Amino acid sequence: MTVKEVFEMEFKIAYGFFHHTEFFEGVRALLVDKDKSPKWHYTHVKQIGSKEIDFFFERQETLNLDLYKN
Repeated sequence: MTVKEVFEMEFKIAYGFFHHTEFFEGVRALLVDKDKSPKWHYTHVKQIGSKEIDFFFERQETLNLDLYKN
């Protein structure tokens, strides 16, 4: 992978976090209600299917990394 491709992948993963319910549940439990008791969708990492993982890697958002124009 090129550096540009790595940054694009990182962007898509990070962007995916903001569109996934688990992120908001963690924020709720730690910062909003401060009960530190998140109610996760899955109780163990082995329960997470490939569809959930693909959610973060197969996103359509793009990031313009053309910072230098000739």
